[in-house]
Amino acid sequence: MTAAIDIAEVHFAYGAAPVLAGVTIRVAPGEIYGVVGADGAGKTTLLQLAVGQLPPPAGRIRVLERDAIDPALRSEMAYMPQGFGLYRDLSVQENLDFFADLHGLKRAVARQRIAELLERTGLAGFEDRRAANLSGGMMQKLALACALISQPRVMVLDEPTTGVDPVSRRAFWRLLNGVRAEGVAILYATANMDEAERCDRVGLLHAGRLNRQGTPLALTTSGDAVLVGVSGAAARRIRDTLLTWPMVKLAFPVGRQLRVWLDAGGALAEFRARLATLASDLKAQPLQPTLQDAALRELALAERSDVSGRGAP
Repeated sequence: MTAAIDIAEVHFAYGAAPVLAGVTIRVAPGEIYGVVGADGAGKTTLLQLAVGQLPPPAGRIRVLERDAIDPALRSEMAYMPQGFGLYRDLSVQENLDFFADLHGLKRAVARQRIAELLERTGLAGFEDRRAANLSGGMMQKLALACALISQPRVMVLDEPTTGVDPVSRRAFWRLLNGVRAEGVAILYATANMDEAERCDRVGLLHAGRLNRQGTPLALTTSGDAVLVGVSGAAARRIRDTLLTWPMVKLAFPVGRQLRVWLDAGGALAEFRARLATLASDLKAQPLQPTLQDAALRELALAERSDVSGRGAP
C-alpha cells in the first residue's frame, strides 16, 4: 500500500546544531504512528517538516504522493500543534464556523459537518460556551473538531493531550480511533508511554535519530537481554554494585524495585546466586517489559553510544 506520509532520510539543523539526522518513517492510511521522545528529541521539528512548514535541507517528505510543501495539500491535511490555536474569546460554534470558512466550505455543507462533529465529540449543547471556559478535555475535543472540519486524509498531532486528565485523554483517543477507522493516516508525537502503546507503530526518537521503530509489542521484545525485577529492602541501594557485574547491562529504579536488564542466555540463575550474597531478602523475578521499559533501555543505550562516540571525558 502506498504510504500516506513518506519521510525518507530527513536531516535538519538550526545553524550548526543538528536536530534531525536521517529520519525515515512511513505511515499508511488508517494507521497511527507514534513518534516518542523526550523534550528536545526533535519531535516538533519533524512534525513541522511533515506539514510543510519547514523545507527539509536533505532527504524527502511526501504526503499523499506530493511534496509536503505543496499548498494543495492544505485541504487534505490537519495539523494540531502544541497549544492548538483556538480563539479563546469565541464560542464553540464560532470557532467551528471560523475553521469552516477558512477551508472554504459552503454554508450548507459547513452546517451539516459542524452538526456531525458536535455530536461526535460530545460538544452538542455547548455551542454557545466560550472556548476559554471549556475544561482542558473539552478544549481538546473542540481542537480536534476544528481539525476535522475539512475531512482530512492525513492528521499530524503534536502532543495534543498534554495537561489533560486521564479520563479526558481516554475520551480523546476514542475519537482518534474513530478517525483512524475512516482510513486517515495519523502521525502523533508524544512523550506519554500510555499513549504510545495505543499507536499501531512507534518510533523511539533520541537526539534526532530513530533508534528503533515497530509495533509496541515488537519494541518490548529484545533478543539479547531479559528484564528482571529486583525487590527487597536494599534493592535500590545496590544499583551501583549490580552495574559492575558482567551479566548486568542496565538497571533502573522504579518505585521500591530495581528493573535490571541482563544478558540473555542463562544469566538469571547466576544473577540470583550472586544477589543472595548481598542480602537474604533480595529476590529477582522475570518481567514482561513494558514500552516504558523498552524506551528507557533504548535511551540509555543511545546515550552510552553518544558518550563512547565522543570519547569518555
